[in-house]
Amino acid sequence: MKIKIHELAVQEIEDAIEWYEMQSRGLGERFRHAVIAQMSKIKIHPGWYPIEDGVIHKAYLPKFPYKILFSIDETTIIIWAIAHLHRKPWYWQNRLC
Repeated sequence: MKIKIHELAVQEIEDAIEWYEMQSRGLGERFRHAVIAQMSKIKIHPGWYPIEDGVIHKAYLPKFPYKILFSIDETTIIIWAIAHLHRKPWYWQNRLC
């Protein structure tokens, strides 16, 4: 399966990396690696992750208060959001088309 990342999810990743890097040098890079590692696991076994809402699955990032929200079709995993766990819980739903 291939992974497609919504443009706003890409921006969320970049914003979080920048914020974490401002907090502590190297922490942004650790966040980036956590996202990449979790996406690799999602790509291998997308159906293993619990349902968040309807057809949207969630995968938590280890050591960071974020979750990856994604859907699965026959050939593609679509990452809709990289959502902080303590902010606006359903803000990403308007991205679904």
